[in-house]
Amino acid sequence: MPPEFNPSFQVPNWSWWIVLYFFFGGITGGTYFAAAWLDLFGDARDRAAIWLGHLLTFPLLVLCTAFLIVDLGQPLRFWHMLLQSERLPLPMFKAYSPMSFGSVILAVFGLVAFVSFVDALLAGRDGRLHAPGNPIGKIVAAIGAVGGLALAGYTGVLVNVTNLPVWSTSPWLGMLFLFSGVSTGIAFLLLIARRYPSTTIEKLEEADNYMMILESIALVLFLLGLGVIGSRFILGNPPVLALFLVVIVVGLAVPFALRFIPRRPAAFAGLASVCVLVGGFVLRWAVLAGPQGVGL
Repeated sequence: MPPEFNPSFQVPNWSWWIVLYFFFGGITGGTYFAAAWLDLFGDARDRAAIWLGHLLTFPLLVLCTAFLIVDLGQPLRFWHMLLQSERLPLPMFKAYSPMSFGSVILAVFGLVAFVSFVDALLAGRDGRLHAPGNPIGKIVAAIGAVGGLALAGYTGVLVNVTNLPVWSTSPWLGMLFLFSGVSTGIAFLLLIARRYPSTTIEKLEEADNYMMILESIALVLFLLGLGVIGSRFILGNPPVLALFLVVIVVGLAVPFALRFIPRRPAAFAGLASVCVLVGGFVLRWAVLAGPQGVGL
């Protein structure tokens, strides 16, 4: 914790489990969004990447949910966030609580991701529910795309509603996590699916380039919105400032440059995706480290 931290603020002591939850939550939402985007607007050559996205999303969601449950300290009580203990099986929902909204997002998106996972697992690349021309599958994809965006962005909103400097002083954190999450999800899919048709790879890379541009804009807005108090915890803290510089250089500038090298070696495509993933992880580390210190 920085020595100049104001003791009137209560530090939540969010640790590496939450960093991992935020990171994999972004990848999870972004991966399904990429698959849904190809399902809704792509063509037959994109079927392999769509299938892979549906196959990966639900296991990723289970993983990031496990990180959240472990961090709660009392994992067996996680179900209380979803159901009313005194009125089973009525759902638990508190409109004023960002955590309650997050639980609903996890539940709804989890259901859609599970349905798409089973369809991909049992029906293969052509699918049944997500078969080309199936309108029900398109509706499921659209709902899943919205859920994926919500999962990628809500973690930033959750942090934003605290009263801690850095987290609460800039209103752009949700947008930053949203664009970063979608970008890491696309990069993850590119890293796994780099042997798929070149047209699919080009679509995903172009989409990720746009996400990185939007993420860069959101990052600038976030830093400008910190104000005097919030800036002290970044600009006045060299280790945290170094983390943000890693995000800018490794997570944004390097992959963007690698994708525009003429006749680039094939390995550069994978390297660009790895850089995006590293940047996405370090971004969440840097944000949580602002008021807590880099050791978390």
